[in-house]
Amino acid sequence: MEVTKIFDLIDDQKLEELGKIHKIDKVNHKISGKFILKSFVSCILKGYPISLRLIEKVGNNNIKLSGLLKAKKGNNKKTDHSSIGKRLSKLDADYFRDIYQDLVDKYNKLFSQTEADKFHRFDSTIISLSGQLLKDGLNLGGKPGDRHIKLSLGLKNSIPSSVRFCTEASESSEDVALVRAINEAKVEKDSIMLFDRGITKADTFQEFTQEEKNFITRVNVDRKYVLIKENAISQPEDDKIKIISDQVINLYNKDKRRIKCDLRLIKAKNQQEELWFLTNVFYLSADSVCMAYKKRWEIEVFFKFIKQNLSFKHFISHNTNGMSVYLYCVLIAAILFTIFKITNKLTGFKLVLLEFSLLLDKDIAKDTAKDIVVFCRGNPDLIQYYK
Repeated sequence: MEVTKIFDLIDDQKLEELGKIHKIDKVNHKISGKFILKSFVSCILKGYPISLRLIEKVGNNNIKLSGLLKAKKGNNKKTDHSSIGKRLSKLDADYFRDIYQDLVDKYNKLFSQTEADKFHRFDSTIISLSGQLLKDGLNLGGKPGDRHIKLSLGLKNSIPSSVRFCTEASESSEDVALVRAINEAKVEKDSIMLFDRGITKADTFQEFTQEEKNFITRVNVDRKYVLIKENAISQPEDDKIKIISDQVINLYNKDKRRIKCDLRLIKAKNQQEELWFLTNVFYLSADSVCMAYKKRWEIEVFFKFIKQNLSFKHFISHNTNGMSVYLYCVLIAAILFTIFKITNKLTGFKLVLLEFSLLLDKDIAKDTAKDIVVFCRGNPDLIQYYK
């Protein structure tokens, strides 16, 4: 799929509809919601080190982006970094959340004919900033005065399908933050949730089972439990892992009370250590459970990609609202990039992003050339007046 068609998935009609719902563009706002969205996403996908001054420079020198600025006079479609910063703090972040969700829905429809990934990965990531810069955010320890932004994400079918911003101190614990993210996400009954050892409560595992939410996770090897039944085991073809046992168990909760909910504990060993996998899925073989948990690593790869390549760990606003707007733009950019990868059957991240960026530059150059030709009306001397 061409870059222009991928960007067209963020269609102007939908932006207009959502803009009216969220009252995003009042008459006196020169910097429109469209300008913020499209300038941010374009700069993120071009791999630029994002800053307000960069957005100012790119936005003012790109005829498509500057055309999104609302101005009474046509020759006054310019803005500055300080105005963009002030606008970020006031914009309704829910407008960008809804654009992101609309793109998730379009992605799922676009690839509905392909075999769906039944694994739904969940994890959280934390970004730390100096308290001198960031007045909002959470205090989760670390250096004195540090403030943190915590984000819990669901990754399904290669894209960030759900996102939750943590705002309470209690959400420093994954038993709170990740469980809330899972409960707010759309998890289909045939999906299997994958998450790490951050969720530890036996009561939570029982709730997931009662709600028919399938999961595979890991627990510490010293976890206390009651053995209900020993299952027969067979060794996987992969000699890197050995199955030690496959058991049906009941866990104890933090009050040392036995939770009468049958779960499955698979003990395995790789070349370095012993691993305990906990699940409420009984129809998979023991080695299939172990192999399925490996798929959780994809969300770690995703976090690494957006931090290193999509400027995820660099904020251009230091208040909660502006950061939320920016992070939704990062996730939107990540989905567009994933569509580009899948439709063009490409693999990897860094070189694919470079290719995407070059094609984006090429499309911008084409559009600019067409506009110049129309403006000059065959007289090249008029190009000096083109803005």
